[in-house]
Amino acid sequence: MKILIKDLIRSFLLPHGLIILVFGFLSLAFYYPLLEGKILIQSDIRQYEGMSRELNDHRTETREETYWINNAFGGMPTYQLGAKYPADFLSPIYSFVRILPRPAHILFLYFMGAYLLLLVARIPYRISFFGALAFGFSTYLLIILQVGHNTKALAVSFFSFVIAGLILLFQKKYFTGFILTTLALGMQIRANHYQMTYYLLLLLGIFIISYGISAWKEKKGSSILMALSLLILSGILSLGFNATPLLATAEYSKFSTRGRSELKLQPDGIPKEQSSGLEYDYITEYSYGIFESLNLFIPRIQGGGSSENLGKDHGVYDFLRARGVGQDQAIQFSENVPTYWGSQPILEAPAYVGITVLFFALFALFFVNGPLKNALAIGVLFSLLLSWGKNFNILTQLFIDYFPFYNKFRAVSSIQVVLELCMPILASMGLYWIFSKADSVNVKRLLKVGLLPIGILTLLLFFKSSFSFLGLNDGYFEEIYGVDLVNQIVSARKSIFNQDLVRGILYCLVLMCLVIAINTNKVKKPVALIIVLGILLFDLLGISSRYIDYDGFVSKKNTQNSFRQTKADKAILQDTTHYRVYEPQLRLNGARTAYFHNTIGGYHGAKPRRFEELYNYYNTHQISGVLDMLNIKYILFPNQETGTLEPLKNPNFFGPAW
Repeated sequence: MKILIKDLIRSFLLPHGLIILVFGFLSLAFYYPLLEGKILIQSDIRQYEGMSRELNDHRTETREETYWINNAFGGMPTYQLGAKYPADFLSPIYSFVRILPRPAHILFLYFMGAYLLLLVARIPYRISFFGALAFGFSTYLLIILQVGHNTKALAVSFFSFVIAGLILLFQKKYFTGFILTTLALGMQIRANHYQMTYYLLLLLGIFIISYGISAWKEKKGSSILMALSLLILSGILSLGFNATPLLATAEYSKFSTRGRSELKLQPDGIPKEQSSGLEYDYITEYSYGIFESLNLFIPRIQGGGSSENLGKDHGVYDFLRARGVGQDQAIQFSENVPTYWGSQPILEAPAYVGITVLFFALFALFFVNGPLKNALAIGVLFSLLLSWGKNFNILTQLFIDYFPFYNKFRAVSSIQVVLELCMPILASMGLYWIFSKADSVNVKRLLKVGLLPIGILTLLLFFKSSFSFLGLNDGYFEEIYGVDLVNQIVSARKSIFNQDLVRGILYCLVLMCLVIAINTNKVKKPVALIIVLGILLFDLLGISSRYIDYDGFVSKKNTQNSFRQTKADKAILQDTTHYRVYEPQLRLNGARTAYFHNTIGGYHGAKPRRFEELYNYYNTHQISGVLDMLNIKYILFPNQETGTLEPLKNPNFFGPAW
């Protein structure tokens, strides 16, 4: 008995338990202000708090749940505003997950899911640790936490757990695979971001096809049928666990902007495109550029984020100082330079996966065989092509027209979350191959693969003169800043283009030397793995740290009120009758007003369609009677001299008609 316990500790609890503790430590260390009792102010969470004010007040006052609020969009269901439903069997599991404070708990789930998936794929735990870090510290996954896309991040964190359960089913570990798949898929759906669930289903389909073809070739069709049967049963149970919110959302979607419009014309009289979902332009507004996709591995190849902190480098600061701009103003501008010259309206940060991850993933693509590698490779290509949206219209239009529910989702670029998972798993497989088989392979074959990214990056550097480096908004910037400053910004774009390409080449050269050293036994493998981990962290954290704003963490006492109450708000709140307030500068895109008053605006990804269409008609034709009909008693206008909000009373409001 003692021997069995010792073996259990040695083989499982010691390595895996220690790594889990490391994951917890890294999650808290990355968000170190949490250890000081601070809270991260996330923009989308602030907006959510404004929208859900009435819901939370009702809970506090009555200890009951309400499924309707009046403080936003003239009234709407709470189905997508944090409504709590009876018989929520998954809450205890989620409560356990929330041991760590937000958002560290989701970073911890990133690590844990990727680690479990790699272990299930029979990758040794040391290299699985590498893959978990590669996934968790991916820039895009950290940025969505920074801005408050918590439901999206939580939904993505369960991708790995679901795929791990599916692979267990394919490995004929039916009981374990069934339990894991059911719980993971149930939690993924519970995260309440159905666009991410849709992308997960597409990835599951790719895995099923890949493993199905492999099983058919090996004449093991019965095992695949058994795995698929259990997967379907897992899906049914997962849907059952989430039946109430799913049915409520399905009911609301018909009346939201995700449903069909009854109008035949646009507010300006132009014929309206008839669709059962969102309009094409809205769906594809955030489409990744084809060339821009290289920022997955070269972060600022097209300028990085919409606003980059260049500090005193790349000439912008010196240019401003030379023209008499004060030091404080010069540094302030150079910390927010519009370097992005891609085609998207705005980009918080490049979706950087890592040049280190790409380097090792290439070895998996060229040297590793099997259905897992095939599924991951197809997943990468598939998600990349779909993320191009209007820039690859043939595929995008095909999915909009023929794939159910695809037209319900916007921001097609977000399908790159599939790529964000597949690439680190491929990189781990490539690294495992290098450590286990590279010493038996001809050095020339290794060089061909390792030098491939170096050659491509060198060509880009050599042909940089063929790129314009001009952005869509440069004309607007010229009006504000002047032609000379915009020319200097273009020069800065060229500079960071060069810098990041050289950075990528140097990383690949170092890694290539390390692979050759492993092949020739010049470096011991444990030492080599430590070096690889160091390079990976230096690579990923060196980029993501540019976009993480630790000033966003504030003490709890400063977060008691999400929005600052103005004198105008206080004056309006003295009125105890039934009325609504309209803040024109927010239109229908901000929840500040909804935090204090009943309003016609708000912040939501699925607004009530008819209400939005009514507002758009009003906004186009400025028919004041629409505001009267909606019982707008007060309009908040900014004072032109002071900028503060002032209430203007509307004498023609109709009163509470319903």
